[in-house]
Amino acid sequence: MHAIILASPRVDHWKAFSDALRADTQANIVNARSGAEALEAAQALKPLAMAIDAELGDLSGVELVRRLLGINAMINTALASGQSEESFHEETEGLGILMKLSPLPTSAEAGRFAECLRQVTGVV
Repeated sequence: MHAIILASPRVDHWKAFSDALRADTQANIVNARSGAEALEAAQALKPLAMAIDAELGDLSGVELVRRLLGINAMINTALASGQSEESFHEETEGLGILMKLSPLPTSAEAGRFAECLRQVTGVV
């Protein structure tokens, strides 16, 4: 079974997203409350994807994505951000982020993320 990591110190605020993602995929949903936990999980689990909060306490979401590229560039990522589309694109260009999430992702966004993963990977 594939793993999807939710990286946020506020995983309880991501409950609607997490529940919908769990219902919409056959993946094992794993919570990581810091950048360090997310990096450890990425190395140990070799996840299919990671949904990442904008700030993790010890790292920014963008910095986590950069570090993930050094571990496994094939991990599909979605990043929460309150930035405009233009600012988000400028800051994250070249990082291969699959989609931008709202600061508190919704169940509808989980459905779109699952669909993007299906299109890109053919699994989930």
